[in-house]
This record gives sequence, structure tokens and C-alpha cells, in this order.
Amino acid sequence: MEFCLVAPHGDSRWEFPRQVVGTAETPPSTALRGAGEAAGLHGQLDGLGPLAEFESERHALAESTVAFLMLVAGEDEEGGGANRRKRRWCLPEEARLRIRRKPMRRLIDIALRRLLTKPT
Repeated sequence: MEFCLVAPHGDSRWEFPRQVVGTAETPPSTALRGAGEAAGLHGQLDGLGPLAEFESERHALAESTVAFLMLVAGEDEEGGGANRRKRRWCLPEEARLRIRRKPMRRLIDIALRRLLTKPT
């Protein structure tokens, strides 16, 4: 099981693909759009609702984050592009080391628990 991380070109801060929610969008559709635009990923959400919701502060701005688990069906050959970032697939242990923000690191454990207990 691997996780996809992204980082802006020329930056070493890895995180999960994300997107700011537009006024006419819902968080699930925004999550799928963000994964496509930031990392070139295509797929669907797992259908079990958000993984987690949390508040965080970056650059003195408070932001609310709603995280979803995406089951990737495919990816663009090139992870980069005008709006895209560097893309890296990682095992959970490596992803924990590369992500600096604690709320984002916790998402790895939440996602693993969901995948391991997912009803068949």
C-alpha cells in the first residue's frame, strides 16, 4: 500500500495533494479535482466519507481541512506540469518521515486503519 505525496518544484516540503474548496463546490468534488490538478491522479473516493477534519494554521492563516481517501485508478505519465507538483509514491513509513505537519501525518494511520477494516 502506497501513498502519493506532492511538493512544489524546488521545494522539499512533501504533503498530500490538496485543493482549496471553491464556493460552488463540495469537499468531495474538490478533493478529486485537487488530486488531478496537483498530482495528475485519477480515481474515486472510497465512499465512506471524510477521513478526518481538522483546523490548522499556516502563515498566520487559519484553515479548515477535510481529508478524503482516494483510490487511485490511474495517473498521468508526467506528474509535473504548469499547475502540478513533484509527485512521489511512498510506503507508509517513508510518508510519515517526509510529511512535516502532524495533522497530515496522522492521516496515514487513519487511512491505513480504514483500508484494513474496510467491509468487503
